[in-house]
Amino acid sequence: MSEVATSPIPPSNADPTARERRGAHRAAVDLFVQERDGDRLFVHPATNLSASGIFIESHSYSLRNALERRYIDLEFSLPDDHVAIGVRGEVLGARRTRGFSHGLAVRFLNLGDADRARIDAFVGRRLAEGAGEGPASEAAPV
Repeated sequence: MSEVATSPIPPSNADPTARERRGAHRAAVDLFVQERDGDRLFVHPATNLSASGIFIESHSYSLRNALERRYIDLEFSLPDDHVAIGVRGEVLGARRTRGFSHGLAVRFLNLGDADRARIDAFVGRRLAEGAGEGPASEAAPV
């Protein structure tokens, strides 16, 4: 059994109710997420991440396809930990981001406990380093 690192306490400027609403703190991130749809592979930038979900930018074909399917299979690695995390997500909605692309709010459905702990620790470190949560309109879901 491996030890699980605990997350540092977020800075005092973090929204105190955010964890209760979302189930987990979120932090702005700069990473890429792979989405597999049958034989097709899409790569999306992610704008924020929590242990309960992720917000990814998407081009229009993938966006339409994801909304029709409702569930998507994602894989990504944390910047400080290159072990891939594979997870099935539920698309909760789509929003226009920065006026030129679309984004998907995705809730993780089958994230393992070890991966959840890794994400939570990473988010805690990002918040302790002063990273913001990202725009509220691009929030990783509850």
